[in-house]
Amino acid sequence: MQRFLVFLVILGMALSACEDEPEKEDENEATREATEAAQVATEVVVAEEKVIKIGLATDLSNVLPAPGLDIAQAAQLAVDQFNAEGGLLGYQIELVIEDDQCTGEGATTVANLFASDPDLYAVVGHVCSGASIPASDVYADARIPMVSPSSTAGAFTARGLDVANRVAFNDNIQGVVAARYIYDVLESRRIAVLHDNSSYGEGLASTVADTFESLGGDILSFEVIDPEDQDYRPVLTVIAEQNPDLIYLGGYQNQAALLVAQMVEVGMDDVIFFSDDGVYTQDFLDLAGEFSEGVYVSFGAQIGDAALNADFDLAYEESFGVRPDELGPYHAQAYDAANMILSALEAVAALDENGELVIDREALIKAVRETENMEGVSGMINCEANGDCGTVVIDIFRAEQGAWVKMDVPEELQVSSIN
Repeated sequence: MQRFLVFLVILGMALSACEDEPEKEDENEATREATEAAQVATEVVVAEEKVIKIGLATDLSNVLPAPGLDIAQAAQLAVDQFNAEGGLLGYQIELVIEDDQCTGEGATTVANLFASDPDLYAVVGHVCSGASIPASDVYADARIPMVSPSSTAGAFTARGLDVANRVAFNDNIQGVVAARYIYDVLESRRIAVLHDNSSYGEGLASTVADTFESLGGDILSFEVIDPEDQDYRPVLTVIAEQNPDLIYLGGYQNQAALLVAQMVEVGMDDVIFFSDDGVYTQDFLDLAGEFSEGVYVSFGAQIGDAALNADFDLAYEESFGVRPDELGPYHAQAYDAANMILSALEAVAALDENGELVIDREALIKAVRETENMEGVSGMINCEANGDCGTVVIDIFRAEQGAWVKMDVPEELQVSSIN
């Protein structure tokens, strides 16, 4: 209805322009009416009996079900706490959770479902970059802001969409720091690079390869693997003949668990395996078992206030009966993403002269993007012009005896900022 109203206004202006000698006063009046109509079209009056909906799109059944559940629960905690404090000017917030299975097709379906609901104003998600990128096109058309807690692909915020934001770090940073660490700290000079052909995996692998080469290292091979395969020994056998110091994977936990076991089978038990935040999970450690030992991964630094994190951990465990770290690494970012949206709603929502709640959708998009100096569990949240709002500091972890152990990363390997 809103788009139809805007269309009628524009059509009326076009017909008016076709008249032979329009009066200047009539032109000014038409302009004023068009401006007022466009403004009204972005404002939504919420009926008293309705709730304000926020969508949450995650992966609950495919690539990252445990981390996906962790993200959903953390966002739900933020909403529950907000409602307990009175909600939005007396209105309650409802979190609508949908499973996009970490796929572009699933994400488009979920995004269209969210866009068709007139009571839904923003989205926490999506989780996987290959899901967030196509979904963001739907939200751009529907004028729904999204804040991803975990989509790290550089392409996600590189396209200039005003609705696309993230609390997660940028792979243009993660990949650079990983490559520098591999070259400078691990002193690897010959590496093979694999990726799963997703927006996330390929983009990150390319950044690592390009950076590593610029440092003087050799890329022995740059190969695509099928995430549906169970046997990677054919490609690993070829790589083994190249005698690499290290194999880098841009991908997720399931492929990584198979790769590290099969590397031993083809005689590469002394070759380092290095991957990304998609592998920084308890599930990987459990799936890989003894073969996880010595694996390196990268992840955005958790630099939030210690007391704030302790309060969050306690509230999370009380609500869901499990410690957040047992499920996945992105609970802090999901909690912060939900609170970003809730804060933006508070900033733009108002009661009209009739006491009814009014939310301006365009103002909400702008308020989300203008988030600054928000103290989150993951750290200070400050949005750059492109929608990158999270940390630019990358941590490195090593698997030791079934646990992730944080490594020292020299400060000079970090990237201060990438726009």
